[in-house]
Amino acid sequence: MKQKSINLGGLICLTALAVRAAWVLYRWSQDGAALEYPDEELHWQLARNLITDGALVSDDGRFAARMPLYPLFLALFAWSGSIGVLSARIAQALLGAATVWIVHAFMRKRFDRRAADVAAGLFCVDPFTIFFSNLLLTEILYVFLSVALIICAWSLFTDPAQAKFRAVLGVAVLGLAALMTRPSAAGWILMLWLFLWLSETRRARASRRACVYATVMLFGFLPWGLRNMSVLGSPAWLSANGGVTLYDAQGPQADGGSCQAFINELPELVGLDEIERDQTLRRLAAERMRSDPARVIRLAWTKLLRTWNLVPNVAEHRGGMTAVISALFTASVIIAALWGLIRVMREKTPPSNGLRRLHVLLWLPIVYFTLVHCVFIGSVRYRVPLMPLLQIAAATVLVRQERIPPPRGDEQADLA
Repeated sequence: MKQKSINLGGLICLTALAVRAAWVLYRWSQDGAALEYPDEELHWQLARNLITDGALVSDDGRFAARMPLYPLFLALFAWSGSIGVLSARIAQALLGAATVWIVHAFMRKRFDRRAADVAAGLFCVDPFTIFFSNLLLTEILYVFLSVALIICAWSLFTDPAQAKFRAVLGVAVLGLAALMTRPSAAGWILMLWLFLWLSETRRARASRRACVYATVMLFGFLPWGLRNMSVLGSPAWLSANGGVTLYDAQGPQADGGSCQAFINELPELVGLDEIERDQTLRRLAAERMRSDPARVIRLAWTKLLRTWNLVPNVAEHRGGMTAVISALFTASVIIAALWGLIRVMREKTPPSNGLRRLHVLLWLPIVYFTLVHCVFIGSVRYRVPLMPLLQIAAATVLVRQERIPPPRGDEQADLA
């Protein structure tokens, strides 16, 4: 049975790679290196200019338009020109398949074969992660980082002491990487650290771990902040795009979606540099929100519906088989994930609290990012990184027993 599980897990991972690569190659045969969305063009500009000019800067001169990790990832391929676009997309297909493998290995080792097969199988056929494999957007890289981060965080509760220090480093480094990919993750990372600190019975050890997280974050961000200070006069720790995004979501033109035409229309932005523009838009958005709180609430409801819409919000994808597949898959995963949560919370005598803690770790970013996008832009795109977490939660319905090794040597591993 174990060999069968291993073979099935490998088959699921190979299928995930094949499906994603096939989609990438199909789209390449249709459109070549054409980039469909403005964010794709921006990411590729940053990567290309880093290779050709040695500067992480957009074509219009913005130095902190996005966080640096994803453009650095694309820079691995940008040297080869348009064929680099295809290489980057294939790399994302590989990254998606690697995430499927990580999910399967984690669930099989920690829980059971059926849960592993279901979790990996759902991720394998997830239509949104397949679709986004072909887009030069942060979603696929961020999914990999967030799933790995949650697994490392859960390991802090279950691994033997000798292995926990690796998990501590994993939480620190992956948290840094996630934030270097998407600035909106800042609140989630802080909430995760707080949850890990509160869950540790030995406060001194929990505090030492928190110091590791903070130190890695500080030294990881220092080059980025110093570079921005030298070219912009401001560290711009979380990029210079937050004000733009907030105004896009809360300005007088806001309807829940994104349309940044205001950047070229607002007289208040004339003559401002990158940092000044970001600060001005943040101020204008905050003033608008304070002046009409009821509108903020109405927009929040609209954005909630847009983010968790069972079908794509884009008009050309809202009908036909695309809409049917999207609705059936999304609804099934959400219902099963909620069923898994209810089952775990109603269990009176679980073998341990590991499964409950796993659900906390899974639902924390789901709730957090849902609330974030009730304030900022609401889009199906922003739930893409949350779907694999729901898929893991859904698979816990099948868990009968947790395979948690007994702790040993805990007194010898003080930092761990």
